[in-house]
Amino acid sequence: MSQVLSADEEVISDVVACQLVIKQILDVIDVIAPVEVREKMASQLKTIDFSASPAADPVTVRAVQKAIALIELKFTPQNETH
Repeated sequence: MSQVLSADEEVISDVVACQLVIKQILDVIDVIAPVEVREKMASQLKTIDFSASPAADPVTVRAVQKAIALIELKFTPQNETH
């Protein structure tokens, strides 16, 4: 890792690294977590009240929306998809 990255490249690198780790975590959860646990994961994120938090910027709101979609997509049984 002798190459020096720009600030933007470093952020992109961080995002990709996080995505790879999240993929691994989701794979593990898919194997070991019962459906109830997975449903609770998504429902906890859905209960976040952004209107009560002045610090809720659009990037954070969108990130939570994506997290919910990722959990729900990842754990939707294949026979329930359209």
